[in-house]
Amino acid sequence: MKILSKQKERKTFVVNGTQTVRMKFTKARKFLNPVNYILQMGYASRKNKKSAIGRAMSAILQNAMVGTYPNIEVDPAKAKLSAGTKSALNVNSIERKGADIALTWDPMADWIRRNEWDDGIILCAYAVAQELAAINEEAALRQDGKLQLRLPEGMETLSVHLYLIVHDREKASFSDSQYLGLFVYSQFAME
Repeated sequence: MKILSKQKERKTFVVNGTQTVRMKFTKARKFLNPVNYILQMGYASRKNKKSAIGRAMSAILQNAMVGTYPNIEVDPAKAKLSAGTKSALNVNSIERKGADIALTWDPMADWIRRNEWDDGIILCAYAVAQELAAINEEAALRQDGKLQLRLPEGMETLSVHLYLIVHDREKASFSDSQYLGLFVYSQFAME
């Protein structure tokens, strides 16, 4: 004897499961679109045949999705914009004054033995809700110990999530991106 009501519950679950998966893919792709330029570098791999966007989507879907259907979102603090084996920076301070973001780190922090003094540094400011992202235009190296980023017009008053990425001089090897936090615009910071 079959219980028909059990079958209907299962069918409803499958529909919601399909909707959940679709929503997760949609939210993940929407999150990744503005930072595609970084993803193409930070997730490039010579070892496997997966695309950079495919690897990034996989990382977001596995690690950064929060909530249950229909309230599913990407948690920016759990998202990774790059993946790799380069060592991260030991950040000392981050300061936002209006459109200017200043970052400092310890340039001597055990990079000498790894010969990483000339690693490049990318700072990404990402206004998730507005789908806008910006990176530093001027080259910054690990040995510099500091980096300045001026947010472009249209982003200067937005709250931004900051991500820090380290790469070798050929941009062939990257670090896992470091999430530095959400930095809110304050009109009083300019005084």
